[in-house]
Amino acid sequence: MGDRKSNARIAWDEFIGKFNLCKENEPEYIPLLQTVPGTTESVVGSLPLPEKTVRESDDDRKNTSSEAVAVSSRTTVIGENVEISGNCKIDGDIEVYGVINGDVSAGGKISVFGKITGNLCGASIFLSAADVKGSVMTEGTIELDGASNLSEGKIVARNIISNGSTNCDMEISGIARFHSSAHVTGDIRTVRISIDEGAVIKGSIISE
Repeated sequence: MGDRKSNARIAWDEFIGKFNLCKENEPEYIPLLQTVPGTTESVVGSLPLPEKTVRESDDDRKNTSSEAVAVSSRTTVIGENVEISGNCKIDGDIEVYGVINGDVSAGGKISVFGKITGNLCGASIFLSAADVKGSVMTEGTIELDGASNLSEGKIVARNIISNGSTNCDMEISGIARFHSSAHVTGDIRTVRISIDEGAVIKGSIISE
């Protein structure tokens, strides 16, 4: 009886030994034990990665791609010492402190604190101490402060709020507001208009 138990024990131990050996030699087993988040390449090395780990890597790459899209939709800043010759197309917002000789198109807001010679097209447009020579188109609002000049083009917008100088015709589908320091040279076509005392308008006004 003792011999039979001993033989059974030996057979069991051999079986367990073979089972562990097979598990240790499986290429998919080792990486799963050794994989540490963020250190997959350094830990796994040249061993083949399991299918699950590959799928996770694909997801990681998708997340990275999404982050890249998010970055591209953030505000792009053109510094005051930068001069660009050529058209600019931005997915998100753009702030221009320098000089651009070319058209600027943005999916978001265009804020100009410098000088642009070219057409502007964005979700909304804000000019502060800016000099823009070209047409401006927005489905939102264009706003000019008292130190801004806009000329040599046409304004097409939903609304305009102006404290500055404009030398161009306008087509405003919403309301045109001209504050006391506004100076307008050109025809204005709008649904509604508000003119503060002191504003100067040189041109015809058509209210539809």
